[in-house]
Amino acid sequence: MRNSRLVLGLCLTLAVVFAMMAWAAASVGDLHDRLSKVSPALATGTVVVAIGVAAAFGVASVRLIWKLGHVPERPVKAPEDVVKAATIQVEKAQQVIEKVADPVAKERLATELETIRSDQKARRFHVVVFGTGSAGKTSLINALLGRQVGKTDVLLGTTREGEHHNYEIVTLDGTVVLTDTPGLSEIGEGGSQREVVARDLAARADLLLFVVDHDLIRSEFDPLLALAKQGKRSIVILNKQDRFVEADRDAILAKLRERLNGVVDPKDIVAVSAAPRPMPVRTVLADGSVQLEYEQEEPELGPLRKRIAAVIEKHGDALRAGNFLLRAHMLAKSAQETVSTERDVNAQAVIDRFQWITASTVFTNPIPALDLMATGAVQFQMIWEIAQAYGVEMTTAHAKMVGSQMIQLMLKLGMVEVTTSLIAGLFKSSFVGYAAGGAVQGVSMAYLTHISGQTFKEYFRSGQSWGDGGMQAALSHQFDLTNRAEFLVEFTKQALSRVATHVVNKTTGNKNA
Repeated sequence: MRNSRLVLGLCLTLAVVFAMMAWAAASVGDLHDRLSKVSPALATGTVVVAIGVAAAFGVASVRLIWKLGHVPERPVKAPEDVVKAATIQVEKAQQVIEKVADPVAKERLATELETIRSDQKARRFHVVVFGTGSAGKTSLINALLGRQVGKTDVLLGTTREGEHHNYEIVTLDGTVVLTDTPGLSEIGEGGSQREVVARDLAARADLLLFVVDHDLIRSEFDPLLALAKQGKRSIVILNKQDRFVEADRDAILAKLRERLNGVVDPKDIVAVSAAPRPMPVRTVLADGSVQLEYEQEEPELGPLRKRIAAVIEKHGDALRAGNFLLRAHMLAKSAQETVSTERDVNAQAVIDRFQWITASTVFTNPIPALDLMATGAVQFQMIWEIAQAYGVEMTTAHAKMVGSQMIQLMLKLGMVEVTTSLIAGLFKSSFVGYAAGGAVQGVSMAYLTHISGQTFKEYFRSGQSWGDGGMQAALSHQFDLTNRAEFLVEFTKQALSRVATHVVNKTTGNKNA
């Protein structure tokens, strides 16, 4: 678009210049004829002055046209709203990290947060080299740096983790960090884990160098498209161009530009030779014999170097701002997932503990009418502790209110009868027989406590929302999820074992149980 405007402007300018020159020439000629009748010397001097003025005007016009065609592209500034959003996201990530209990996980997340802040202050541009294991990623980095920094091998999986190296761009105010990654679609032990590492590193890049040595296959196209949807700028590099004849190389480049239309800028698709094959050279010796030697060719990286410099110098700040926001978002999400996992584990521990407390309480209570009352007291305490596990402040009155509502719903939906009947049937077929009436009640109440606890666990996980259908729908959903005979068989065995152990310990007076 910019080039077409320059061409149009040049044509219009030349048309105006030629018209003015024609008019000036006609005017000067007419003036010369008139002055020559009065004074030939004056007429000649006037023509000389006119020619000088025209020459000066022509030179000025040429300089103006040259400047229009060589105006340096101004760097794209980082959008202020993106920078502000990224800063807010970093603060949010820090707040979530402070809630992490596991010291190892907390230190890992805090280190990542400090790295993000450090990169922002130090103007570090992260360029990640990405692609399949055989495309020559490490060879490309070696060639760009001009020294051997990474191992290359015919076997896949040479690069195990991200390896970072500084790459110098003389005209750039900042540091470019090149990162090698494990290859995509690697086979062998640990290949899938290394691919996960590669995708994670690519997601954290300001700019991607996506290396291929042929037309794109699905295992390359899909991650490239996914990263583009994240806003990642990619330079696609056709490596090993020395292995193709010129026509084949041009055909592959054309195919890449066609397939990546709308995903990658056509100017960001270049061909290189990071490690050209040695060229055979025949030398005739003094005795007339011919000796064949192989000379190593220099890498061909000129177009790539220019493109990397051009993209970073013009778009670097904008790319860094967008990636800063993405990295902060990913960190906040990772921290939140860690906190959620810790809370889920703690809440599940509360549920497990209270379902056994319920079983033993009901089993030892000889008056059935008091069973639900005793279970209700246990349930209120369980609800309060689940709320604490999720960092929710809940009063005792509130816990009793929602706990009472849950018990009433269980009675209304007939869950007590259904559960007792099902567990009694299981007990009849077991070695315990009919003598386990108390155990049936205990296990039934423990099972209902388990369902109630899972329902409240989802309630607090969802930000104290029951979802569509309210408490009744949430309770019915959990009942349907866990109402499986296989589960109840195992649950009953565990409950029976715990209740029996409790009774034995009570009978023998074992205070340490």
